[in-house]
Amino acid sequence: MNILILGINGDIANAIINKIYKKNNNYYCTFSKKKPNFEKKNIIAVKINFKTLKGQSKKINFLKSKNIDLIINNVGDSNPYKKFEYLSDNEFNDSLKINFLSPLKIISTILKQNLKKKKKLDIINISSNTVKFYGSKKNFPYFISKLALDYSLQYLSKHFSKNKIRINIIRPGLIKTNKSTKLIGYSLKEFKKREKLIPANKSGSPSDISNLVDFLMDKKSNFISGQIISVSGGE
Repeated sequence: MNILILGINGDIANAIINKIYKKNNNYYCTFSKKKPNFEKKNIIAVKINFKTLKGQSKKINFLKSKNIDLIINNVGDSNPYKKFEYLSDNEFNDSLKINFLSPLKIISTILKQNLKKKKKLDIINISSNTVKFYGSKKNFPYFISKLALDYSLQYLSKHFSKNKIRINIIRPGLIKTNKSTKLIGYSLKEFKKREKLIPANKSGSPSDISNLVDFLMDKKSNFISGQIISVSGGE
């Protein structure tokens, strides 16, 4: 199986690759800044700047040429974390490009190729449960981007399921990662305050997401398609 993971940096991505890794698969993983250190030969890192795909057609064509069977989109940048009235146009546009337009472009490119070849394709999108609650006061661009991608993928699922295109969306709730409290303008105090609002009275872990990804890859989940699955402790 040839697997494409968009956005390999971060605790959730690491949990996913560790959970689903098999020696007989090939993994193509994109990163934007820091190249991950993979010792295994069947994991290939590809640098792509999701803020702009201009001039990166060779890299997209490289991914396209690998006959991808599964796409896991884990791209997500919550910055800027600030109130709507203080957002600049550039900040809003950058968030749209990173979280919506660029992932959709790559996914669509591979999907079109698989349609032409009459080849099946599974897509698992890691979204955010913030979409369910219309975002917070400080994450409007992130909310809009994730919402747009979710609905775009549901559209594709509805129209191409008959062509062996299977798409599912995972919406993580509050997940404790190293990145959780490193968001500019977001403190550990705010994280703990948010944690108390969860019915399960705790935050989730990256393994909660990777376990679901693993299940959605399994043949046992073949009839699950076009779904939004929340992993959020009861929210």
